Amino acid sequence: MAATATLDTFLAPTARRARRAEVAQPAFDRPDPYAQLLACWVDFMRTDDRDLGAGGMKLASDAEAEVSVHDAQRAADLKMGEAVNAMVDSLTTLHRWAIYKSQGIATAWRFPNADFAITLTAARDDLEQKLRKNVATRLYFL
Repeated sequence: MAATATLDTFLAPTARRARRAEVAQPAFDRPDPYAQLLACWVDFMRTDDRDLGAGGMKLASDAEAEVSVHDAQRAADLKMGEAVNAMVDSLTTLHRWAIYKSQGIATAWRFPNADFAITLTAARDDLEQKLRKNVATRLYFL
């Protein structure tokens, strides 16, 4: 707002009408399904699976009737990560290591004669094609 010295009043700034293209935005930005599935896979790969003994098991009578929503979502994400792991394991060794390195699972690049960036784009395309065909993961791409 600008104040005029002669009238001692405030002048409002001029209003501009917004264009339809500026206002018309989707209400929800859809997440990238490939990134979402790989996040589940990385979580699956980093879970601690060393404690598989009977200490964590409960009898059916000791089971709690109340189920945490967060635990159920984590279990669903781990199952999805296991499905993605099957697809990653079906890739060639070169493509598998490119995916491993891009997600921080492996730190070393074992193929000095292969370009990592080119191999990663080919591996991503191959993995995305397999994920689109898989029964468990294809709903993410609709």
